[in-house]
Amino acid sequence: MLLFLLVSCKQNTKDSPELSSKTKSDEQNIISTENGGNLTPLEVKDLIRDNPDLIIIDVRTPQELELGMVENAINIDMYDQNFLLEIKKLGKGQKYLLYCSVGGRSSATLEIMKKEGFSSVFNSKKGFASLKEAGIAIKE
Repeated sequence: MLLFLLVSCKQNTKDSPELSSKTKSDEQNIISTENGGNLTPLEVKDLIRDNPDLIIIDVRTPQELELGMVENAINIDMYDQNFLLEIKKLGKGQKYLLYCSVGGRSSATLEIMKKEGFSSVFNSKKGFASLKEAGIAIKE
């Protein structure tokens, strides 16, 4: 009888972490969409649709902007010598979306903004072409 209880407890323990892990993952997704994080192009599309006051920042160079940019985006070139100064001018209480060509510079900008005390910053994991393919409005 004692052996049966130990086996039974072991099986319950195995099931419990999986359920717990799923719950943590779900909570993490909720936090991610409220406080910032990395988003897929479709999540970016939803974020733009659901947040009319969202400030969209394109961190690409002026040459890259010739391909177009997301409608209503502003450009703060990450390679510009005044980049950090321009970031610091932004209101920390606003909600921001960052993107670049492939996701690297916008991801780095996300980390910079977090260190500067910005609390609601989102990054497009994919670059400009993926946003365009997802049907996000582009200004040519």
